[in-house]
Amino acid sequence: MRLSLRWLKLCLRCRKRSSRTPDLWSYGRLLLKSLYFNVLTSSDTALDCVFEPIFWLVDSMSRWFGVVFVSLVILLTGSVVTVVYLCMLPVIFSSYPLHWILWHLCYGHWNLLMILFHYYKATTTCPGFPPQEKSDIPAVTICKKCIVPKPARTHHCSVCSRCILKMDHHCPWLNNCVGHFNQRYFFSFCLFMSMGCIYCSISVKDMFLHTHSAIQSSYQTPAPAFAPQQSLLYLWVLTSVRSAHTVARSAHHQRTDQRGETHQPQRDNTPRTPGKSFP
Repeated sequence: MRLSLRWLKLCLRCRKRSSRTPDLWSYGRLLLKSLYFNVLTSSDTALDCVFEPIFWLVDSMSRWFGVVFVSLVILLTGSVVTVVYLCMLPVIFSSYPLHWILWHLCYGHWNLLMILFHYYKATTTCPGFPPQEKSDIPAVTICKKCIVPKPARTHHCSVCSRCILKMDHHCPWLNNCVGHFNQRYFFSFCLFMSMGCIYCSISVKDMFLHTHSAIQSSYQTPAPAFAPQQSLLYLWVLTSVRSAHTVARSAHHQRTDQRGETHQPQRDNTPRTPGKSFP
């Protein structure tokens, strides 16, 4: 405000004195710079401002894609359970001994219950947000987007538009961030999903080979109705591919948990030169 008044005074005096034009120009430049100057301004901040509409579009699409991915998980899991009940269990009841039938029933339903429970908890549990009010928790830095203190190992999620405590990543399959309070549910979901996919892949292996040979022989003979057989092929391929992904994900999370790390702050644990400040 003082600069504005000073600039107006110079404008009025400039009509009488043409020598004050350089001062008028200097005050005008200073006033213009004061409107957007920030001590945190850098080239990265300028690029973020330029690409802000693109970031907003990507984040908005990610929110909608999260709903699609959650629906896809429910659809694929439901299709696997349907194929198991309609195609796999009848074969087990007709050809397996009693103790194997009991084992398949108990283990299969227990594994399914664990998958559903931990997936529900991972999607609905709040990952954890830093306190907004004044507290005694030490803050490492200030979030440039939330403009609030960030405790250690806290990162800003552009999709959720919030800072997340001990943020690992934003998982589209959960439509939620994996953070301090739901990380154990996410890891348990990956673990039990791996166990379930491996169980289905191994249990249906003989049926898959028999179905594959039957389909190969159908090229020379009239083909029968292959609806159950094709469902078994779908079950084996889906569970085999999914088990490879979930096993790798579970192993990675187990390794990072043992080190006390997450995906986001891995760069913070790189060796630094003594005396060098944090970025």
